[in-house]
Amino acid sequence: MRSVTIGVFDGVHLGHTYMVRKMVQYAIDHDQIPTALVFEMPYEAITNPQNFDGLLTTPDERSELLKNLGVRDVIIQDLRSIVNMREKDYVDLLLKEYWMKSIYVGYDFKFGKHAQGDVELLKEMGKTRGFTVDITPKILDGDMRISSSLIRHEIKAGRPDVARHFIGRPFTISGIVFKERGIGSKIGFPTANISREGINLVIPKYGVYLVRSVIDGTIVYGVMGIGVRPTTDSDGEVTYEVHFLDGEYQLVGKRLKVELLEFLRPEIKFANLQDLKDAIAKDVKKAKEMIYQKNFYG
Repeated sequence: MRSVTIGVFDGVHLGHTYMVRKMVQYAIDHDQIPTALVFEMPYEAITNPQNFDGLLTTPDERSELLKNLGVRDVIIQDLRSIVNMREKDYVDLLLKEYWMKSIYVGYDFKFGKHAQGDVELLKEMGKTRGFTVDITPKILDGDMRISSSLIRHEIKAGRPDVARHFIGRPFTISGIVFKERGIGSKIGFPTANISREGINLVIPKYGVYLVRSVIDGTIVYGVMGIGVRPTTDSDGEVTYEVHFLDGEYQLVGKRLKVELLEFLRPEIKFANLQDLKDAIAKDVKKAKEMIYQKNFYG
């Protein structure tokens, strides 16, 4: 038998964490398997992709984060596979395929064709079909409702520090490091260039960020440029490159996770490479001052 929670869980933010921990504890107490059914994409990304800001986390990242909270089984689903099911048919699917005995969802949970099913219908069906229903209320921070869409907005606005407050940990950029032209090395600031993992991911505001990584078990800080590199490039492709403050690392071909801590400045097109070099030197100086002034642990 399973205790189930259902959603996109993008970012696995503090609201998600609250609900999932409740579900996990109930499952342990009632000898059920704590299970998360995770939709790859939210409904708005499927129906209105042009206006969707992008995902905070890949399905694999969400799976790892949920398992860290105690979820035993994470089942990734394509929302399109069930979006046209009748409400009662979807609940029958949960009962027959996943042996659901309890379910944890948010107050605004919708299901079934045209999203006609809601938490009230779910509670009614629970009474007649023998499963318990727990509804997580709106999770507020002051007068702000914590949500994935709010966090996406903060990331796109260049406020990773605010996003961290709602997520409960820093927002990350992950991917495989690849070898590029080496312009950074030529001007004295070698960079690790990241080919970002996943599709339909949110793109932070173009600019330079103070960042942090763990390399070979050691915490290292750096400055990361996100944008289209207008000084050296003209193809408009978004790039992610980080210069570490304490030296160069051999990272080509390795997976690197970078935590965005603070926004330092917007992306600028400089007249020449010397001006770019001078600006990066100022970025590095500012980053080092921030590290000493602020506590970035946790």
